Amino acid sequence: MQENGSEINRGLVDVTPDVRLLSVLRATGVNLNTAMGEIVDNSIDAGANEIDLYVYNNDRKKSNIMIVDNGKGMNDATLRGSLTLAKELKLGINQLGKYGMGMKTAALSLSTQFEVFTQKASGEVLYGEYNINKMEQLGQFKTTVRLANEEEVSFFKSKLGRRQRSGTIIIIKNADRLDVTHQTFVRQMQSFIGLTYKNFINRGVAFTVNDVPAKGDKIEAIDVLMRENKKTFVVAERDHYVVEYNAPKTDQVKNTSIEVSATVLPKPDHNSRGKKVDGKDVQLPMNQTNQGIYFYREGRMVGQALNWHNVFGERHNEKNRLRIEINCKSELDQEINMNFLKGNVHPTTQFKNQLSEIIEPYMSEMRERLYKEEKKELAAKAKKIATGLQQRKIEMVIPGPMVNSKQRSTGIDKVKVGSKTDKVTDNKAVTKTNITKRNSKSNSAVRDIKNLLVAAKEIRKLLEAKDVSEEVKNEFRAELGLAVAELETV
Repeated sequence: MQENGSEINRGLVDVTPDVRLLSVLRATGVNLNTAMGEIVDNSIDAGANEIDLYVYNNDRKKSNIMIVDNGKGMNDATLRGSLTLAKELKLGINQLGKYGMGMKTAALSLSTQFEVFTQKASGEVLYGEYNINKMEQLGQFKTTVRLANEEEVSFFKSKLGRRQRSGTIIIIKNADRLDVTHQTFVRQMQSFIGLTYKNFINRGVAFTVNDVPAKGDKIEAIDVLMRENKKTFVVAERDHYVVEYNAPKTDQVKNTSIEVSATVLPKPDHNSRGKKVDGKDVQLPMNQTNQGIYFYREGRMVGQALNWHNVFGERHNEKNRLRIEINCKSELDQEINMNFLKGNVHPTTQFKNQLSEIIEPYMSEMRERLYKEEKKELAAKAKKIATGLQQRKIEMVIPGPMVNSKQRSTGIDKVKVGSKTDKVTDNKAVTKTNITKRNSKSNSAVRDIKNLLVAAKEIRKLLEAKDVSEEVKNEFRAELGLAVAELETV
């Protein structure tokens, strides 16, 4: 059978993608944080406990990004595999890497080329190159992998440190899609690494970042739950729960465990917009953007400030101080529907329902904690207003000094104070001042009455809340009774 003069072959055909696919991968929408995270994941999977990040200008005044780690390094076969799309597929438990697409896609999102230097403890330094332009010229997925030359070995040792026996260096060259300044890169990595890998930092993995090719400052872990603050109310700390999941391929129902932690953050300073507590800066401000669930896979954050409707609920200012951490194993990848760039998670309905049952008691406890705090503040406010109101009432019944007929006729009054004589002129002005003072006290009393009414209404509103215990409601009722009793005396 022929079509347009060509014979149709109905057998197997080669569908190897065109090398121009690599240019398409540059447009996957990978952002800077995601790109760096993919490379860091590989370093951690390689057992590195020292990971250094650099951004600097090369000889061509273009930006280079360099990642140096002291992990176990790669041999020739592993290096070749790492440069092949989807070749280093990882299915093992407790690994951060996934699908074998991350490193290439991440690096290519920033540049058309990158280099790899690597060494195993018992091997020599190897060099690998990945250059889209060269591959497109060849029309083939082929690149260079070889032994490093003397100059490259010297460079590798200088960056890794002479005492290190193994490790890997990745240099993303001429990063044409790096859209931030070098200083911003440093600040962004301090925040991203501190948040995403805080569990690894706490276990001893050291990260540094600098905007010159010299070792920079250590990156500190950022605890979204603010556990170290004495005013933080800890609701749960790594509580374990068993959940069900469908095993990949077999679809067999199996069990695994997740960890749940939850806290009510300290109340922020007044007018600080959630950015300060006791005058000190908060690493992650308390606002609607940062409230919610922080999801971790094998200790690495893969979802930030999530608010699944039937788990955390809609965002609201009243929840600004509520945060939850959930840590799961890679066994649950199918249940959390995480893509290969680990940018977010989209749990299945079945898994989300399990999470809802686990999280709801914590949400209730956190809400009740907020109600108790609000009740305490309202009670103190009502007491202060009531005390002030009583003082106003006392002041209001004390008449101000009045003028006599003689003073009115002369317009001048001489009052003895000790051995001195003070003159007070214009008695009309004096009388007007006294009246103004009494009016001011009266107006202040009216304001206090209004404030007391507002406090009473707020307490009444809390009494109508469905998720407040009767014990707390009884306390509210007592405070409401005091407020009402005070109003009746006015």
